[in-house]
Amino acid sequence: MPAKPIAYSMILASAVNNTGVLENCLQRSPDVAEGRLALRTYRDYRSASLAYNVALDELTEDVIAFAHQDVYLPAGSLTRIQNLLTELSVCDPDWVVCGVIGMNAAGATLGQTWCTANGRLLGPPVDTAVEIMTLDETLLLLRRASGVRFDAGLPSFHLYAADIIQTGIARGQKSYVLPVPIVHHSRAVVNLDAGYRAAYRHMQRKWRAVLPLHNLCCEIHHSDFYLIKEYLRHRWRHGFGPRPPEPKDNPALIARRLGWEPRA
Repeated sequence: MPAKPIAYSMILASAVNNTGVLENCLQRSPDVAEGRLALRTYRDYRSASLAYNVALDELTEDVIAFAHQDVYLPAGSLTRIQNLLTELSVCDPDWVVCGVIGMNAAGATLGQTWCTANGRLLGPPVDTAVEIMTLDETLLLLRRASGVRFDAGLPSFHLYAADIIQTGIARGQKSYVLPVPIVHHSRAVVNLDAGYRAAYRHMQRKWRAVLPLHNLCCEIHHSDFYLIKEYLRHRWRHGFGPRPPEPKDNPALIARRLGWEPRA
């Protein structure tokens, strides 16, 4: 007998270190600004995992949407996400986490999002939920009843999606990419900083038995060769210069230009 569809309640959580970016992006999202989607912010934590485990402890909604502060959710995103998750619940009521762009077991990128840092859409669109092996952390939809938690020992603010998905896989649970358009109104990443490198090496140790692991930024291997190569590629691409400032323009204009919400 097919599973009964589940109507999930949802709340938004974000680890924040720049109030101006938060106000320009995530808080500007229509569902947030108009009160349909509550937002909780978490500040002054040493890592995303620590911040988001606190969210798991204190929030009671069925799904916690963990979003970067520089993400803009176009009008209608809440309804779209809830409908997609309800559909997914019929096929896989035990799903762990969903996102908007990731990679499958073959290393193919799936899902599409706008990236301001790159000035273009990234990834091929999907029409429905598709199983993946890793996700970008811009927007993660975690089902609380899955019982999966973030690794408190994972340092910094990187690779926590890859880690929690592997935790689910080890327990026989799957994760998915969904057709949810978002604007990642980000500045360019000019290198893989010390925090990223620390998180990478933690993943090397923790998941040594199943390496290599696909990842959108840098594939995780036993050797540091790929890490060093990607570090140098990022530095070369940006002329070994400093990271640019945060974009100040309105991300809603990008969503409207892409046809993701009506023009004002």
